[in-house]
Amino acid sequence: MKNFAPQNFKNMIPGLPEIPQIPTLKGGVSVGGSQFKDVLSGMLGKVNNMMNRSEQLTEAAVTTGKVNLHEVMIAMAEEEIALGLTTQVAGKFISTVEKLTQMQV
Repeated sequence: MKNFAPQNFKNMIPGLPEIPQIPTLKGGVSVGGSQFKDVLSGMLGKVNNMMNRSEQLTEAAVTTGKVNLHEVMIAMAEEEIALGLTTQVAGKFISTVEKLTQMQV
């Protein structure tokens, strides 16, 4: 039976876009020398780029008709997944901060 770990899927399906990986924290508030705020900012920038690409492809498909409809739909699905993941991460972050502020010292 094949190993179906998420990192193996990109090898199984050619042309599958690279999904931003959430880095793991290694003992502290820095990841590979970067601060948490920098990592979070970089990930939000990638999500923003996905949203801009989706809008540009949609606009090009409507105005010129030279963009393949499949590309537009894939870009929109990527945007939806990235935005959903961002919303979930933000919700968990807010929940964690609320729990930390309620802790008695």
